[in-house]
Amino acid sequence: MAASLTATIHILRHGQSIHNVVRPYPYRDPPLTDVGVQQAMDIRLPAEPDLLLISPMTRTIETALLAFPGRLKSGSVKVQVWPDLREAHGALCNIGVSRPELEAKFPQFDFSSCRNEWDYPPHIFDDAAERAERVRRRLKDLSASYKNIFLVTHRAFAAFLVQGERFDVCECRSYRFASREEADKARDGINIDRGIKQDFGPSVLLPIHPQGGGSGAESSATG
Repeated sequence: MAASLTATIHILRHGQSIHNVVRPYPYRDPPLTDVGVQQAMDIRLPAEPDLLLISPMTRTIETALLAFPGRLKSGSVKVQVWPDLREAHGALCNIGVSRPELEAKFPQFDFSSCRNEWDYPPHIFDDAAERAERVRRRLKDLSASYKNIFLVTHRAFAAFLVQGERFDVCECRSYRFASREEADKARDGINIDRGIKQDFGPSVLLPIHPQGGGSGAESSATG
């Protein structure tokens, strides 16, 4: 089997953020709550990460810092910040901050892939589906070099990446890339967050444990 089909992709939703409990939240880029901080600290990782990919928002970055503290401090895991992992929802809480602000808050990370200002296009379903496929293609390319790749992202965008139930806060699920034959059968499905038919291919991620896994209290808010 090709190396690109053997790597495991672990998708982790961030911990509880202020916008998950204060609705509607009237500010950009909310941080984790105290509960969310504890959730992130309590995460039980399913594998040792080789590569960590993070959405450029405060709640996802804080989750990564708390969930992978020793590895980040020692530099034993490679880290990349991917703007394409941002949330797929038009609420104000899903608008991030400028690159200089991120660099000031989190100087240990490289934000060179981010725009100087947060001027990404407004959320549109088809655009988010294309963005998800772009992420899957990049992951498939990286799978030739890494065994366990972790994504720290958001509930609604995860629903564009993979089929299945909604992610709880701080829930982590593991996936593998489908073979061509599997992908042809599995790529058409329903986006659980929108209730709309979606093409999840041609690069299809299949769950290793179909019921999912992880920890965290369920939240109906986006994030």
